[in-house]
Amino acid sequence: MRILFCSDALIVDGVTSFVLHLAVTLRKGGHRVAVLGRWAGKGFQSRLREHGVEIIQCLSPTVGNAWFDRKAAAFAPEVIVTDSRRSFPLAVRLKRVTGAKVFTFFLDHLEKTDRKGRDVPSLIAGSDAWLSAEPPILERLEEIPTPFPKFLLRRPLVHMVTPTPLRAREPFRVLCFGRLSGYKSAGPWALMNDALALKKEIPSLQLVFVGGGWRSALFRFAAFRANLDAGERFIRVAGTQTDPNPWFEEATLVCAGSTSAVEAALAFRPVVVFTGFWIGLLTPEKLDAAFASYFGERSGTISVRQHPELLSAEIRKVYGEWEQGRMEEMVRIVRQQVMPSFDDASTVEEFERICRIVTDGAGASGSMAS
Repeated sequence: MRILFCSDALIVDGVTSFVLHLAVTLRKGGHRVAVLGRWAGKGFQSRLREHGVEIIQCLSPTVGNAWFDRKAAAFAPEVIVTDSRRSFPLAVRLKRVTGAKVFTFFLDHLEKTDRKGRDVPSLIAGSDAWLSAEPPILERLEEIPTPFPKFLLRRPLVHMVTPTPLRAREPFRVLCFGRLSGYKSAGPWALMNDALALKKEIPSLQLVFVGGGWRSALFRFAAFRANLDAGERFIRVAGTQTDPNPWFEEATLVCAGSTSAVEAALAFRPVVVFTGFWIGLLTPEKLDAAFASYFGERSGTISVRQHPELLSAEIRKVYGEWEQGRMEEMVRIVRQQVMPSFDDASTVEEFERICRIVTDGAGASGSMAS
């Protein structure tokens, strides 16, 4: 099968990482896969190519690009996969050019989607199926009548992450993984401002901030000042990184949200989750709440923007209560419980099943969650 992904973003984020994970999995499953994007600069292109995914790339200010039309027509996809936000208008245009079915993925709730050209009527008119990787989002989608089916297709992550043995507490290497922009950086910014105090309490502390975003320059300047005051370089701001595995391997503790939190757990690392609505160490007892809110990305009881200081407090608590054997057992259980929801063993088979249902016209409405 020929499968074309639309990737409109110029940045490394949750949408483009989803494209990477699913595209690579389908390519490994024997399908011909291409990703078409209005890209520039550093992204996931090199990792996609490493796994045999074709790249169709052009910097274009609009989706109305005749070069894209020609390239998509030459690829002749049977299915176009798009997200419900930035890439959807491009996918609709290419559907008219190629006649392919459009599978629209929802990685956010509808309130983030509802804009001209990707409002609900447009998403219905331009799609042949709706999919989501998260049950809470799929439940919301099921409330909307559509002439086509809706499906659950989990994000395939397990085989994209390499687990390594848990490190000892010392040196205490804390990795903050996530974009340094918007509300997501409230916790990391508070941690940066508290870094010198933390260093005095934890002499072996090393902090690494991985992720791009418009606040990166502020983080670099703050790191420079803190390192100067400490007399050593204990803080690094590494910027955008497309492969998390080397960074997880060096970390003792990972602070991350949403997909990065899942990746860290699969990498066999303790995870302090920090997203828009949740700060805390991920434990087996908290997993139900984590999955219900996508690790605090969708909803929760705490606004991180109002209480960003809780991230430093949680790091102090983890360090103070660290017992190697107990930590290894907790991390093992968390990883074991997370794995089934992100295993890619059945992803290709499930995607093929969805294609058959959509192509045959079976299940014209309603959910096909599995």
